[in-house]
Amino acid sequence: MNNIKTPEALLDFMSKNINYGYLGKNGRVYHYDDIDFNVEWEQLYILESPSDVLKNLYGNCWDQVEFERKWFLKEGYQIKTIYEMVKLDYDNNYPTHTFLIYKDNEYWCWFENADFNNRGIRKFMTIDELLNYQYKKYLDFLKTFNITSEEIEKIIMTEFDKPKEHINVKEYLEHVINSKEIKFNKNIEEPKGMNKKR
Repeated sequence: MNNIKTPEALLDFMSKNINYGYLGKNGRVYHYDDIDFNVEWEQLYILESPSDVLKNLYGNCWDQVEFERKWFLKEGYQIKTIYEMVKLDYDNNYPTHTFLIYKDNEYWCWFENADFNNRGIRKFMTIDELLNYQYKKYLDFLKTFNITSEEIEKIIMTEFDKPKEHINVKEYLEHVINSKEIKFNKNIEEPKGMNKKR
């Protein structure tokens, strides 16, 4: 890790070495292809520390963002960590997502590894453009779950600080959901030429 000096090098390292999965409180690492991956996730999951991710080479988006947070802060970047979900008054199985953004000169950049369908670094002139772009990617994914238009209106994003290590699902959700909600323009047209995947 000491040889990684740029976000591009970090993404290259993560895409080649960090797999999607999670660490259970039983000490087992669960890979997303495991038949029992989701069976007791809510009871078993604990938030990995960055050193856990490096040791196990597994993490879901919650874990990978904390791994990224450590590197970006060590390298002196201005960052924000964002959580998104469909916030409903009833139980639902819609996926949540976390991601990290960072300032690069005059640009805001979306850094994505865990969501391998959207893996890359993308630059935007404003945070609103970035959040709008990511919101649309999240919405496209949610539509594969037959989300209703009323439920789409309940999508929220929050900006959260570093959570405690090794907390469980309930503790993590309390931390991120009770963080500062982000209001942004959901109708910005996609910027031309800035959305470069690396």
